[in-house]
Amino acid sequence: MKEAIRASLQTDIIKMAEQDEMMPTQVAERQEQVADGDCVETHDQALALMRRPDNQDQTTDMMPVAAVNQLQQSVHQISGSGHVPIFNPKDCTINIYQSKDGAHASHHSGHPSVDISENPPSTSQQPPTSHVASGAQGCSTPKKMKLDSPAQDAADCCEDALKSYYRGKGGFVKVLPWVGDDRKHITEIYTKLQLILGKDSVKLASYDDILQCKTKEGDPILIAVLTGLAGRGKTTLFDKMAYDWAVGSSQVLRKYKLVFLLKMYALEQSSDLVDAVFDKILAKDVSIERGALDMFIKNSPGSVLVLLDGFDELMTTSLCESSFGSILEILSGKVLRGCTVLVTTRPSHFDRLVSEELVQDPFTHVEVIGFSRKDVTEYVNKFYTAEPDKAKGLLKKIRSSGVLSALAASPMLLLLMCVLWREDCTLPETMTCLYRNGVLYIFKRKSLDSAKDMIEIGKVALHGLLSQDQSLSFKESDFKSIVLERALKAGILTKQTDRKGLQTHNCIQFFHKTFQEFYAAAYLQSLLKADPEKFHKILNEIMSKGARTFEYLLRFCCGDNEACTYEIMKEFQLTYPKKLSFKSKMGQLALHCFFEGQSKRLPPEEFIHSFITDEFRIHRLDRDCLNSVIYFVKCVAEQTKDSGNAYLAKVHTLHVRFCQWTWFIEELAVILCAMTNLRDVSFMNNADTAKLLRHLPNLVPKLRIFGTDLGGTAASWCMHLKQLKSLTKLVLSECSLNGQDIKQIAESLGDLPNLVELSLELNNDLGGTAALWCTHLKQLKSLTKLDLGHCSLNGQDMKQIAESLRDLTNLGELSLTGNNLGGTAALWCMHLKQLKSLTKLELSRCSLNGQDIKQIAESLGDLPNLVELSLCSSKLGGTAAFWCMHLKQLKSLTKLNLGECSLNGQDIKHVAESLRDLPNLGELNLSYNNLGGTAALWCMEVKQLLHLQWLYLIDCHLTEEDKNHIDESLSDLKKNGLVIRTYR
Repeated sequence: MKEAIRASLQTDIIKMAEQDEMMPTQVAERQEQVADGDCVETHDQALALMRRPDNQDQTTDMMPVAAVNQLQQSVHQISGSGHVPIFNPKDCTINIYQSKDGAHASHHSGHPSVDISENPPSTSQQPPTSHVASGAQGCSTPKKMKLDSPAQDAADCCEDALKSYYRGKGGFVKVLPWVGDDRKHITEIYTKLQLILGKDSVKLASYDDILQCKTKEGDPILIAVLTGLAGRGKTTLFDKMAYDWAVGSSQVLRKYKLVFLLKMYALEQSSDLVDAVFDKILAKDVSIERGALDMFIKNSPGSVLVLLDGFDELMTTSLCESSFGSILEILSGKVLRGCTVLVTTRPSHFDRLVSEELVQDPFTHVEVIGFSRKDVTEYVNKFYTAEPDKAKGLLKKIRSSGVLSALAASPMLLLLMCVLWREDCTLPETMTCLYRNGVLYIFKRKSLDSAKDMIEIGKVALHGLLSQDQSLSFKESDFKSIVLERALKAGILTKQTDRKGLQTHNCIQFFHKTFQEFYAAAYLQSLLKADPEKFHKILNEIMSKGARTFEYLLRFCCGDNEACTYEIMKEFQLTYPKKLSFKSKMGQLALHCFFEGQSKRLPPEEFIHSFITDEFRIHRLDRDCLNSVIYFVKCVAEQTKDSGNAYLAKVHTLHVRFCQWTWFIEELAVILCAMTNLRDVSFMNNADTAKLLRHLPNLVPKLRIFGTDLGGTAASWCMHLKQLKSLTKLVLSECSLNGQDIKQIAESLGDLPNLVELSLELNNDLGGTAALWCTHLKQLKSLTKLDLGHCSLNGQDMKQIAESLRDLTNLGELSLTGNNLGGTAALWCMHLKQLKSLTKLELSRCSLNGQDIKQIAESLGDLPNLVELSLCSSKLGGTAAFWCMHLKQLKSLTKLNLGECSLNGQDIKHVAESLRDLPNLGELNLSYNNLGGTAALWCMEVKQLLHLQWLYLIDCHLTEEDKNHIDESLSDLKKNGLVIRTYR
């Protein structure tokens, strides 16, 4: 194909030369360029090099031959680095550019790059103007000769234009988008967002971390998907990145020559990257050659960063891979595989974006979760720089409310709060009310009636959202002229010129998609009364397309409208009956809608039963979700209390993990009081859990609290434990409890006659404190299980604890795992003799040595009921002969764990010889000992363990020969049911 183009081009050049008497040397030069194939890509591009810059396809507009001749002669006159003598042909401008550092010399002609354009005759006295735009409009003003290729020239000019644009217009944000003159520089208002990386929920320090993620092999991950709810700051984050690149404030961004920030609401699936850059970012009259810029991008993809903002706003809802332009092909990895791409989307569109057609592994997934409490404070203080008292008042109001605290995580909603608080220092507590009051404020500023045109505007807004391509841009003719005029004046709608190629047209948009959804919801609400049939038809269409795609439309439609809320809850139950639960995204959306409705009427009974079952589990809910869940359950509790709380009374298991209670204690109290038949309560990593203890039903038998900082607070809540008279199991694991806390807790537990299990594991501050609290353990007469693992206990602690425990005649299981007791057994082991009811003893990871094991084994020989003993991770290599004979006394032993004890083959031989006298031993764990090449030493001894059912030899470095010995020697035991595990 290229050869045909070149041949055709050579013929055209000859014809043009004959027509215009082009000199033979110039004809040869053109033909040589065509033959090289590097100068031009197509026949039309080649001809364009010799035509006027206005792209008129007329050979009569070509540069005069005489001018070309004179220019060629003048180029040879250039010398030195100061004044440049050039003979300027008539009607011709020569633009000469300063070469940038590291620029490459042209390899086509050996001459500097010179931009030549013919000037049309001018009747004014002004000097001829260049076709190269300056400043934000294009490349810098002509300076000196530039030794770059056309592609590098285009990239340099594009870089200058982009940086100028991002520094200028792109550097300012509308603090109030509906007030044109209320702008602030992005550095004055930008507040760092919370960015969470991947499934492991790793918090990133800044956006720089996104650009430095690597695969396991160490290769850079070039595609990142940033998800976040509407208004969480995704757009502003990209604006800040573009600005930082333009001013050079980010070291990581400096590696990119070009950064393209594109808003996807203005793109189609067929959009081309270079075309979009020219149409959406660069000035209309910029003098950058498209083909040259395209060539640079293709040749240097690693120098390009593409920021695609708002995949969920792409101008299509039905993707077709065969219709993809280069932008979506970059996401799919079909083109420009070396370039870096970051794309934002609402969570509802994540599965559509991360698919076989588009983004695939490896990619980085980052959640933009908005502001933390600290960020909210910083943002409000920046907003009210001149009014610190107002900032203080607003922050106090937000912190006093769980609802407002949840909403304030969204920069968009926090902005609305700041605006409304500035007016009259009051705030509503639902998202719908925030937007409604925001709209009232917007129109009030312009002395307009906000309600007058809401339905009319909402009708257009809804039509756009439901259209096949989900239109976010409209034509002026879509609105009644008077309605459009008022909306533009208020600022709800904006008008901007959209350019595609050489064509331009006025584009009408809502200044944020959530406001389009708010207006659309207002219209949909109106239909329930005006035309119920149409309302249900549209609602069915929304649900069939996917409720999560229309999350904010549904939430706004429920807003303060009991009738709409009930109908939408019914539709959720009918359409998604198996997806309604506290943990599902669909269930959480349904509860968000119920909260927005603030309805006094409960949802349909089937809807309630979908959420409230006998097991009530809430896991990792953010503030927004937790607020909606608690509001729903509280409504159920309050509105069914006269009927005996028919729904909540059936709950017997309550498990809540990784949630922040801080703002919802009173609501939770109402809920817990209604769960009269709770049997198992588990709180894990939840703030302010201690405050809930007094609200637990007194008949709860099992209470487990994990990973909650209760250190130094026991005095304020342990007395509530006394009221839980039915408590049989209490776990206070990893709660940062200190010795004084345990003393107070143990005193309170003495009044609980049914307590049989107590776990205090992973409270690392108890080392050296046992004297404070161990004597109170004597009061726990019913205790059968005690876990003091990983509590930093020492030998002296163990002595005092063991002395106290001998009075507990029912104690059957004792765990001391993970305490550093090495070399101290002589202090405390003799007290173990008194624990006559002990059946299970855990001494794993206690750094015990051979002497310790000898003394412990001697003491345990007097315990007639001991069936399980774990000595895992002790330091016993080469010592078995010293202590193994004492194992013979443990006649009741059924399980013995000697895993990871550095035992060798000779040790195993000694151990097996002793264990053959134990008639009940059914399980022996020797895993993680290096026994490679030693099986012949001990296999015949193990063969004598006639009752053995389980033998663990995991990661013992056994050779094939070892395995053959084992199989042969233990074949009879295997016939009797022995299972040998040599792998995990």
